[in-house]
Amino acid sequence: MTDTTNLLPGTPPKNGKSIAAAIGGNQYLLGTLSVIVFLAIWQVVSMNVPPIILPAPAAVFTAFIGLTATGELVRATLQTIWPFAVGLVVAFVVGTVLGLVLGIFRPAARVLDPYIFVFWSIPNIAWLPLFIAWFGVGNLTLIVFVFVSAVFPQLLTVESGAKEADSFLVEVARSLGGTKREILHIVVLPSALPYIFAGLRIAVGRALVGIIVGQLLIVATGIGYMFQFYGETLSLAKYFAPLIVIAALAVLLNRGVNWAERALIPWKQHAFV
Repeated sequence: MTDTTNLLPGTPPKNGKSIAAAIGGNQYLLGTLSVIVFLAIWQVVSMNVPPIILPAPAAVFTAFIGLTATGELVRATLQTIWPFAVGLVVAFVVGTVLGLVLGIFRPAARVLDPYIFVFWSIPNIAWLPLFIAWFGVGNLTLIVFVFVSAVFPQLLTVESGAKEADSFLVEVARSLGGTKREILHIVVLPSALPYIFAGLRIAVGRALVGIIVGQLLIVATGIGYMFQFYGETLSLAKYFAPLIVIAALAVLLNRGVNWAERALIPWKQHAFV
């Protein structure tokens, strides 16, 4: 007898995927569709409000091309990226190393943790007058401000990861004559790697906020200055241009962290994919 089950209306093929499942399984296609939907909603809303409230996507695109062609947006981006990158890299190295040390050596953690939490609880903007007095008004102050914005989430997250190392494996390594350095490389560091990347994701976001706030309040330069100037003059189409750059930078950095995590931690299991 011929099997007619798959011929019934509304019965999905047994060996195939529905369109929705196919779209949901393709992250690039899903991302593209989400951008299209977002732009469509933006266009509809902008058609019903004055341009001074929300410019149309076409106006923002035109302003973006114009600012790029004149070199203003490129210069501002370069002025923003290099102090951001220096501050973030230093914060990542210091936060990771100090977090591992505090996670391994509990006496040091007992002494330093209260001070770390005190400094972490102080709003970053409260440090600005001190940084300006100590380092002057310039890129060095920007780097220090980015560093302070990013180092504490990296440090605290890595410290938590180091403390999560399996005590049984540590004791086994010690019983086999493992030194502190060998235990760090063989047991603690692999256990802390997911936390290192989790801390880096948070640190990237904090560093981006830090560089923009610094350029608004410390040095009138870069993308922060563009936000201030075009915001005060209500040139919203041009205001969105540096906003797009920051958003793109955040997405690229997040994708880079994800790629590095997959490459360095292939054994990590994901509950939801």
